[in-house]
Amino acid sequence: MKNKIPYPTTSNTMLAAVVTFLLLATIITMGMLTPLIAKLTTGVELGLEPAYFNNRTAIPVAILVLVLSTGMLVGYADRKYVIPIVGASAALSILFAVISPFGNTPMDIALPILIVALMASFYRIIRILGINKKAPPSAKIRKLSAHVIHVGIILILLGIILSSNMKLEGSAVLSTGQTSSFEEQHYQLKINNMDSHYTGEPFNSYPASSYTTRVDFDIYKKGNYFKSGQVSYITDFKWGQTYTTTYINRGPTEELFIAPRAIDESGGKIDLYMRTVPFINFLWGGIYMMVIGMIALLITERSKGIKSGSSGMSNKASEGRYDHMLEEEIEKRKAMRAKENR
Repeated sequence: MKNKIPYPTTSNTMLAAVVTFLLLATIITMGMLTPLIAKLTTGVELGLEPAYFNNRTAIPVAILVLVLSTGMLVGYADRKYVIPIVGASAALSILFAVISPFGNTPMDIALPILIVALMASFYRIIRILGINKKAPPSAKIRKLSAHVIHVGIILILLGIILSSNMKLEGSAVLSTGQTSSFEEQHYQLKINNMDSHYTGEPFNSYPASSYTTRVDFDIYKKGNYFKSGQVSYITDFKWGQTYTTTYINRGPTEELFIAPRAIDESGGKIDLYMRTVPFINFLWGGIYMMVIGMIALLITERSKGIKSGSSGMSNKASEGRYDHMLEEEIEKRKAMRAKENR
């Protein structure tokens, strides 16, 4: 008797997702604890770069997304077509890794899998909206909320992969009144002025506890004025440290981050760091969708529990009322028989 490969079901896909997620969580936890353990045992400061986590979590994340795609299709598509569809997305991912259409290996591998998972999620949502239109809204919301959470997870993964592999970083030393470009970025900065002043209470020989240099600048995008911004470089005499404020502009398609690295007040120069992160809003949008889906799921589950509880109480009340009516009817018949016997 030949052993047949079992078709994917809700239970075995859920089990596979849980196992993969636990593996992924274990890898991340070990990476986060490694610097702490090294510090406690050897006293060595150890820093792990993002590449450490990317290289170790890439395969578990890909498997998790494939399992998620399978779970989205099980029950709504013919089971014999589920594995070929998911397998085709994996094969397309391998093909993209070879031909590299995006010129970036993580994106080449991840995008086909994530796009198929996103399409599977939307397919499931459309089927839920189209099936059983007479179903109460709370039931549909309860089913849809889980898939909204799935879409949120996929958007978070898309945001992480796209933003981390497409971000642009650079630095430049700018003088007051000078407009400078940053390497490979479509933004330019013009320093308008640098204003320095003391702040706080007097400390030792200093007239104040900190010294702040505020830098005002204009931002140009592809040669056109975009926005104005401000950063500060602060020297704290009391605590013996320097720190800075940053400028962040979150647009619909990308995030712009600017921070000072060093300052030469006497020469009127400042070293600025600029980072442009595209598609970061996929990450924030995915988080919001997850929160919305969780809230909707909790509300519908709570209302379901309240309704079932109230229906149970009403059923008990009805049973008590019928028992009382039955006892009254029995007493009446007994009284009638007693009269007849007399």
